[in-house]
Amino acid sequence: MRVVVIGGTRFVGPAAVGRLVEAGHEVAVAHSGVHEHAAVAAVEHLHGDRGELLGADGVIQQWRPEVLVDTFPGGATDGKGRDLAGCAARTGARVVAISSMDVYQHGVDSGMGDGAGMVAMSVDSIPLGEDARRRVGPYPGGSAAHDNVAMEDALAGGGCAAVVLRPGAIYGPHRSTREWTVVRRIARGERGLPLPDGGVQVFHRVAVDRVARAIVAGCAQEVDEPWACNVVDPTDYDYSGLARRIGEFLDWEWDPQKVPFDAADHPWQTGHPVLGSDRRLRETLGVGADEPVPDTALRETLEWLWERRGELLGDEERG
Repeated sequence: MRVVVIGGTRFVGPAAVGRLVEAGHEVAVAHSGVHEHAAVAAVEHLHGDRGELLGADGVIQQWRPEVLVDTFPGGATDGKGRDLAGCAARTGARVVAISSMDVYQHGVDSGMGDGAGMVAMSVDSIPLGEDARRRVGPYPGGSAAHDNVAMEDALAGGGCAAVVLRPGAIYGPHRSTREWTVVRRIARGERGLPLPDGGVQVFHRVAVDRVARAIVAGCAQEVDEPWACNVVDPTDYDYSGLARRIGEFLDWEWDPQKVPFDAADHPWQTGHPVLGSDRRLRETLGVGADEPVPDTALRETLEWLWERRGELLGDEERG
């Protein structure tokens, strides 16, 4: 199939492009041209701003795609959703839209974002299925510049029967991973590890390669109405368990210290576990629990971060 990946030069895009090419698809990457990535150098590039790319008789329409994959660079909005739906209608292309598990109200109730929406007692059962409550208001602490609920609603309102993928926190060989907040302590020689409420916080994560495989599978999925699918690892750790696993990989001993929930800066600030079901991902899209093996993906991430620890620490010191 002819597949256009919109915004394919950052983190998810390059991983998806590699898997799409491997699967035999003809791929073009549509982006502004400001950022390039060596992993997508061999495929065709369509340059322009979003309006030029997705507009009537625009660059993408002229390329005649059969599938549009949108990673929503710069953030998902209702306007971007409408533009994507319009381009899909004109080209007759199927759509794979990259959303997020942040659409679920349970995340707000758990204190994600700025914590303003946290409730004392959770309501939803976990793991969260795709029919779990979505939030009805803006993401706490967010802005109109990024709202996956608004994007999803715009696609549906525009009559776009999209496959909507909802990843958890994506990790992989990339500097902006939550794992770096733990690796940073080891790189600085800090054995003390404050564990808020004992480190029981859980926010479901997913390897970037699993997201890429879900995108490939989503391209082949024919749907008559918007169809959502969580994209999460089959298993995960709470904060303390992940810190311990990272220590084992990097041969590091921690001095764990239990502290109150709000007494430490940590990367999983959730009052209740946020876990997504991967049943639809496995049973309908066919992405197996070993694609990739979570521990293998974590090790690759940690090796990437550790090799670049000096550079990353220097960047932080320089601001």
